[in-house]
Amino acid sequence: MTALTSFSAVATEANLANQPLFDWPENIVTESLDDILSSLGASQTYEKEQGLNSSIIPTAYYTPEKGLGIGALYVGLYNLSDINLSQPSSISLNSYYSENNSYGVSLKNKNFFESDKNRLFIHANIANDASYFYGLSGQSEDVTNYNSEEFSADAIWLRKVATNIYVGFGVKGAYISPSDIDTNTANNTDQLVKDNSMGGSIKIDYDSRDNVDNAFEGINIGLQFNQMYSNSQSETYEQYQAYYSQYHQFQSITGTLAWQVKGEFNSDDTPFVQLTNLGGDEKLRGYIEGRYVDNNMVFSQVEYRVPIYWRVGMVFWTGAGSVANDISGLFDETLISYGTGFRFNIKDRVNLRADIGFGDDGAEFYLNINEVF
Repeated sequence: MTALTSFSAVATEANLANQPLFDWPENIVTESLDDILSSLGASQTYEKEQGLNSSIIPTAYYTPEKGLGIGALYVGLYNLSDINLSQPSSISLNSYYSENNSYGVSLKNKNFFESDKNRLFIHANIANDASYFYGLSGQSEDVTNYNSEEFSADAIWLRKVATNIYVGFGVKGAYISPSDIDTNTANNTDQLVKDNSMGGSIKIDYDSRDNVDNAFEGINIGLQFNQMYSNSQSETYEQYQAYYSQYHQFQSITGTLAWQVKGEFNSDDTPFVQLTNLGGDEKLRGYIEGRYVDNNMVFSQVEYRVPIYWRVGMVFWTGAGSVANDISGLFDETLISYGTGFRFNIKDRVNLRADIGFGDDGAEFYLNINEVF
């Protein structure tokens, strides 16, 4: 076996950053598994001539919020331009049912038109989940269990106005209804009220990434403003997002180093169920989703991604973040996260991910699709 020790800084589909660390030859086991996966549509390569390239994968998973569960994952890749784009459009449907009777379906759809001059991104989620309330900023040690019914959707259209610069607008809505609230705790649960919010978005985005879902090279930086109207409060509120991520390949070692900084800020009249939260499988893995909730959030994470052998890769990361009612209170208490995980390639630049993250309260395990950022 030999380790790859040379890199090209040019991002291409056959970039060395995606070459395995060990070049062991494939064997009868990997070849047999490839045949099985190919029959499910998971052939690793995208073939434009086939039109819609579909993969359907049965899944089993575990999250600290939902427990053990089963589901099905659909991934489709397709091209909306006559020109060979650097990446195809994609659609994914992820469904689940867990042992605590949580269930849901999420949709992610990313469309690239006309040599990537226009983009349309759509995200929707329908869920009925077991949820947890620890008060603002997660200060309470007493947990309130409740059930949360949720339907959320957003769509944003982006138009390229200069090299790598996109400007666009969108619409979004979110319906969240808490129920079966445990009243046998010391927490003030008056904030757990049903809310239906709708509004619009304005976004400016700089994106030089070679692939939106799984980048090897490039930078993504942007700002987004949401003006929302809450039916439960009969008034408007504002949401602001700022983000920065970068991806880099080394010339001497295999793999990709990725890092991210993100902030989300809400006006004081934002309904509690629409506030930002820190934790879960994307924002600081290692902390239970729903514990650290408040008006403002900032977090950062750095991740090293390395392909190991065949379809299998690994990641190693660390991160830090904070939530607070006022911006001035951010990082009065800082949460630290670190962990590792496995990646399994099912389609061109599409990975299943299994992560274990460590935070102040122990370890949390996650199974999902695509990279965290």
